[in-house]
Amino acid sequence: MKKIIFLSSVILAFGCLQLKAQDTNKSESIDPLDISKQMEQIEKYGVPTIATVDEMKTKADVLYESQSWKEAALAYEVYAKNVNWLANLLSQCVEPYYSASYDDRKNTSYSTLKPFIPFESKANECKKQRNIAYVKIGLCYKNTGDMKNAIAYLHKGLDLLSVDELSYWTVAKDAMAEILQFDVEKSK
Repeated sequence: MKKIIFLSSVILAFGCLQLKAQDTNKSESIDPLDISKQMEQIEKYGVPTIATVDEMKTKADVLYESQSWKEAALAYEVYAKNVNWLANLLSQCVEPYYSASYDDRKNTSYSTLKPFIPFESKANECKKQRNIAYVKIGLCYKNTGDMKNAIAYLHKGLDLLSVDELSYWTVAKDAMAEILQFDVEKSK
């Protein structure tokens, strides 16, 4: 019995050492200059500009207003992905500040940061537009009767929305309640 316990302990310890060695090899093999992820994103979405993303939004909004639900959903999906990628690219312009140590950030003057503030502001605006697009995609799918996709996009939209986006928060909540057949008055 003691031999079995001893052998089990040795095997367990050896397995743990092998897992740790694999993790160490993985972390050592990460190349800090590798740009393959960025190239994948560019290959997937291209290089969005403010103008091209605005055109995508206008197209999606026109389809939404004309109640072309399927086409609007697809247009908003393309727009949401591209506006999100644009937000990430704009945010990257401020990354040296966010990657800096607490002391370095504290010692950076406002005059140094001032030229970078518009990038952060526009990135946040893009993220807000992405969040709204997810709610609209959910509403489009709801209007086509595709409740599976409606729930998925409304769920994600509610997850992404901030508390100051009250009108879209309310619309998404109401759509979700309707799909779930939740009557607020009856639940009181």
